[in-house]
Amino acid sequence: MRNLIIGTSGHVDHGKTEIVKALTGRNTDRLKEEQERGISIVLGFAPLDLGGGVTAGIVDVPGHERFVKTMVSGAVGVDLALLVVAADEGVMPQTEEHFEVLRLLGVKGAVIAITKIDLADDGIIGLVEEEIRNLVKGSVFEGAPVIRTSAVTGAGLSRLRETLRDRALALDERESSDFFRMPIDRVWTRSGIGTIVTGTAWSGEVRKGAELVLEPGGTGVRVREVQSFEETLEKASAGMRTALALHGVRVSEVEPGMQALTPGVLAPASMLNAFIEVGRLSSGAIKNRQRVRFHHAASEIIGRVVTLDGGEIAPGAGGFVQLRLERPAVARRGDRFILRSYSPQRVIGGGRILDPDAPKLKAHSAELVRERLKALDAGTAEDAIIACAASGGNAGFGIAALARYGLARGEIAGAVDSLVKAGRLVSIEGRVFERGVVSETGRSLVAMLEAISAENKLSWGVDREELKERSALRESPLFDYLMEEGKRGGMLFFKGGRVRSGSGERKLSAADEKALGAIEARVREAGHAFATKADLLAIVRDEKRLVSYLHILADRGTIVRISADGAMDAERYRELLEKVRSRLLDDGTLSVGDFKDMFGFSRKFAVPILEHLDREGFTRREGDARKAGPKFI
Repeated sequence: MRNLIIGTSGHVDHGKTEIVKALTGRNTDRLKEEQERGISIVLGFAPLDLGGGVTAGIVDVPGHERFVKTMVSGAVGVDLALLVVAADEGVMPQTEEHFEVLRLLGVKGAVIAITKIDLADDGIIGLVEEEIRNLVKGSVFEGAPVIRTSAVTGAGLSRLRETLRDRALALDERESSDFFRMPIDRVWTRSGIGTIVTGTAWSGEVRKGAELVLEPGGTGVRVREVQSFEETLEKASAGMRTALALHGVRVSEVEPGMQALTPGVLAPASMLNAFIEVGRLSSGAIKNRQRVRFHHAASEIIGRVVTLDGGEIAPGAGGFVQLRLERPAVARRGDRFILRSYSPQRVIGGGRILDPDAPKLKAHSAELVRERLKALDAGTAEDAIIACAASGGNAGFGIAALARYGLARGEIAGAVDSLVKAGRLVSIEGRVFERGVVSETGRSLVAMLEAISAENKLSWGVDREELKERSALRESPLFDYLMEEGKRGGMLFFKGGRVRSGSGERKLSAADEKALGAIEARVREAGHAFATKADLLAIVRDEKRLVSYLHILADRGTIVRISADGAMDAERYRELLEKVRSRLLDDGTLSVGDFKDMFGFSRKFAVPILEHLDREGFTRREGDARKAGPKFI
């Protein structure tokens, strides 16, 4: 089965609605005013079974110039265009404008119907065909089949139906395995059912009972019923006109222009980076910061066009821009849109979304943005992923957000895995990082580590948390990844919460070693008492340097830091621990006085040492006495 949307286009009163009625048996002019005046005012819809498993939903658009906004709304999302030109009038202003809209929207397939051939002779019809060839020359519609038809006599209708089927089969199918997305173009309520919305399903599929979200707004809803052209279905899929009865939202809370979506995929944004083309019918260039009407999905939003270089874009030319909207749009990379002038309202251009959630453009970063947009515009999934990852810098880019950059959910994991294996990406904790960014960040991290180490050459490396803070990688999983990668590569060394580059060995001068020897000797002389800082400052007068020396000796295992104010020889410390352990196991408790008597030192030394033993878990204080701690039990 193939489902697609066929959109009519053409000048007012050229017979669009009549040809749809002749093909489908339905009158798409449903309003009384439309039927009385004989012109379409709102969008009309009708199903068309083309045979061979091809089913089309026809969107019949108004042809009058006053309803171009409605025409654009209907044309966005069309798979195949049915361009209608009346034999008795030929190509007219709205024919040209509608054709320009279809061209700017990137509609790739078209069938052209010359209607009302019962009102013109062969000579006139031949001239109309020549006008049509001139209109489509140089476009993707050049060479599109031109079918002579009459809704009155039925001439050409069978051939038109067959041609529509052939063209439909030649088109790429919409991605039904993607997430569900449907721009809403109509909203109403029905007693006993509740809120009903309709639209064209752009991607994915939806079933009864499915949980969706309405954006903008983030309203969660549940699908109570699925229909297509009044037929109740188990599911609707991409390319179908779809009606959804929704639970969880009032009709007053929904309006045309919103989208029904799979939750957690697309998010509203007011700044979009895009490529635009100024239309051939535009009366002038699009200027920097020009106010425009942005037509996307089923919505019209006022906004401004900001060009990357601050200049203007001439008719027929194109360029990268940022669209700054007065209210958020729900867009995806690859979405097409139309621009109309603010006043008077004329089609002036169109384009495609490249970055659906862009940061505000800064003049100094315009070239970087341009390079990224070129990559996003390349069209491949790999290019898009690399561009997104690179834009995230050392913060990376969330894999879950890649769906909004035009990738079907089913292809993201495979594409990321392929790029990781090719060495172009690094994937960490649900985020992707461009390999060049990872390498450069790693080099910067090592340089920073070496610079900090140079500030205090006596220290063994740098505190890991300090390095993370100073590197601005506290919120990024890239820091831990680079630490592990450095460890595996033998470039980084770790000890006690500190990290060092180059070598795990600290290299000291002869003068430093001499000072260390003097400190070690003084500590040893103190015996079971400890050497105080005042004692040691007599050897090394620089207090900061002294602290570094004590850290080195503690790392070597020759001293034990009792407190910030003292150090004990490691051998004497082990002897002290053994004597205290034996005393506690024999007597059960140990007072400060007992401790002083055991080692013959004053309270000045006894209390700090006992407090140290408490902290280390060798003893535990109960009142004025000590008992065996967990390390002694």
